[in-house]
Amino acid sequence: MKAITIKQPWASLIVHGIKDIENRTWACPWKYIGHRVLIHASGKPVEMRNPNSVFTKAQWDSLPVEFQRKIICAEGIVNSAIIGSVEIIGCSINHPSKWAEKSDDSKGYYENPIYNWVLANPILFPEPIPAKGKLSFWEYPNINSEDDICLCNLVVNERNQVVSYGEYDRCVYCGSKWSK
Repeated sequence: MKAITIKQPWASLIVHGIKDIENRTWACPWKYIGHRVLIHASGKPVEMRNPNSVFTKAQWDSLPVEFQRKIICAEGIVNSAIIGSVEIIGCSINHPSKWAEKSDDSKGYYENPIYNWVLANPILFPEPIPAKGKLSFWEYPNINSEDDICLCNLVVNERNQVVSYGEYDRCVYCGSKWSK
């Protein structure tokens, strides 16, 4: 399954459903639009000496107080691990979300564009999965398990954690596939 590495606290904000945009200097390849990807929290977080230098006022004010505390104190922020997954549902320039960085249109959108990847349906894994990240999209291997344990370490059962996809079953939390 594809993964993408994102610095903290952005990775946590994405998997908690707070941040609905990922900003990049490159467009999301069309083959990933409409697909779920794993969110890997990078090993090196953004320095948070002053949240005003990292967040806009609208962004900071929209954060729940417990997240503001976690960010300022760097408590409970996991690094170097896969912490959840999200669907990429679009890619645009100058998206209206408060989380979207804007391209300077005075020079034309295409000179130095900032692409806003639109995210939806985030899932926070119950436990982080230690992993070393990489640049761009990278492959985190799917696990085929006779014990029906998926990569997010949840026991999968037909009642509430498995969605059937033809000859495969897939965990709704992390997307792991294994044959029956």
